[in-house]
Amino acid sequence: LPLLPEIWEPICSHLSAQDGLLCLRLTSSQLNLIALPYAFKSLHLKAYGTSAERFTTIAKSTKLRGFVRELTIDTSIGPGFEYHANRTYDIPGPFLNALPYLRCFSKITALHLRFNEFCGDSIRGRSSVKIEESWDFRYSVLDTIFHCITGIWTQRKQIEIDQLVHLNGYEPVYSNDDLGIPSDQVIQIKELTISNLADYHDSYFYSSEAWKKFLCLSSLVDLKLVLVTEIDRDEPERSVFFEEKHEMFDNLPQTWLSPSLSENLQVLSLYYQDYWGWFPMMDFRKIGGDSPFPRLKVLALGKYVFSEGWEINWFASVGKNNGSHGLEELYLDDCPILFQSRDLGMNPTALGANPHQASTRDLIAAHSSPVVYMHTMRWHHVLSIWANSMRGLRIFRMGLATFDAAQKKEAFAHLDEDGLDQRIFHNIRRSPAFPSPVGDMEGNGLYLAGQCLHGTKISQWRSARMQYVKFDVGKGPSPYLGACGNPSLSADGCAPEEGTVARDDAAYERLIVATRVR
Repeated sequence: LPLLPEIWEPICSHLSAQDGLLCLRLTSSQLNLIALPYAFKSLHLKAYGTSAERFTTIAKSTKLRGFVRELTIDTSIGPGFEYHANRTYDIPGPFLNALPYLRCFSKITALHLRFNEFCGDSIRGRSSVKIEESWDFRYSVLDTIFHCITGIWTQRKQIEIDQLVHLNGYEPVYSNDDLGIPSDQVIQIKELTISNLADYHDSYFYSSEAWKKFLCLSSLVDLKLVLVTEIDRDEPERSVFFEEKHEMFDNLPQTWLSPSLSENLQVLSLYYQDYWGWFPMMDFRKIGGDSPFPRLKVLALGKYVFSEGWEINWFASVGKNNGSHGLEELYLDDCPILFQSRDLGMNPTALGANPHQASTRDLIAAHSSPVVYMHTMRWHHVLSIWANSMRGLRIFRMGLATFDAAQKKEAFAHLDEDGLDQRIFHNIRRSPAFPSPVGDMEGNGLYLAGQCLHGTKISQWRSARMQYVKFDVGKGPSPYLGACGNPSLSADGCAPEEGTVARDDAAYERLIVATRVR
């Protein structure tokens, strides 16, 4: 007997396009019709091989492009190329020329963009190692994509974008194809993920017409950003003084977290390659006034450093108009509390601001005249208040994301080691739903590759929860240091003083119990 469509749907949803769905389409004409929408539901544009050609072919097909709901754009020129190693890098021309065809996929609801993890500007000569994906390259990709999303892409605008940047060896190709789509077609995406977004405030991009129109895109409810920073490999301790990262975080409340975007968000994930919040500074109070992110239900933070008392109540005030009177899910991935800082010689209480908010010249001067501040906030203070104030919280995860135990699945057997690693390690934080490891609440379980491809898992080791760090502006390569002087003692947790670990554990258990009874 033939299976009903409602039975085929869950079957097809668990098959991969590369494997099961393609085989299913060849079985019979009837199964071809059933499997076809699932085979093209997710599309991947890569910057190597024949991916760009396949992408444009599907874009030009009025039948096939209508099936695409999820699009992943990856700027990597191949798993065999070693970035940040002064290799000969060729701008992926076919990839850049294919990007404008994004405007053909009017029915996509999820867009995932991944840049390379190394960012910076080689023109400044900060390092002897070349940056392949320069700020110009990243601007070109972003502005082209956003012109397509907002329905204002034209060939003339693309020429303007290309003339604004300097990409050695790239020869743009402008097509006059009649694609049969409205020139002002806005793609109503619901989910946007950008991995390895550079911590650089690009004045060209953030002043573009496409960005300004994107800010008014009311359909976007799910935003995930993974930000990376420039690392000086020769002198990594210098990276803390790069001014663009501070400018980027200072502008974040007016760009990606602006009120026009944040008022509709239901899911928000913010990750940074290094610790942030204290330095570089991120003041969430600049967002949304008394009711920040009014509809937000899920919040995931990566490497955010808690340091100020106002943060406790601010995070508790998020999502007041989401129907649950506050956050429903909160994920803290490697988010410690600052207990000590060696900073500028100024009193933060007297100034009414953080002592580290100063110029690069002041930071350098602080090396010779440091002042050590002791911070009194502890995890049991935070969690005890959240247990009472976050009435809508149903899921609370805290720990450290890991891919170390990722396993190959049959569906990904066609990928070599580099290809599998690229998909696992770079499609990070696409989903903030971090369940416990398979079969082990203490973090000893295995993570299946299929689970890791769309998001990470958080380790449940005690050492990964309720961490404390100190900040020393004179240290390198990172100014952040853990509270545990003896790593062998970290398994049971570490704190700046005796008795705090026990109080933190008790507060954590009370919060977990509170979330379970809701």
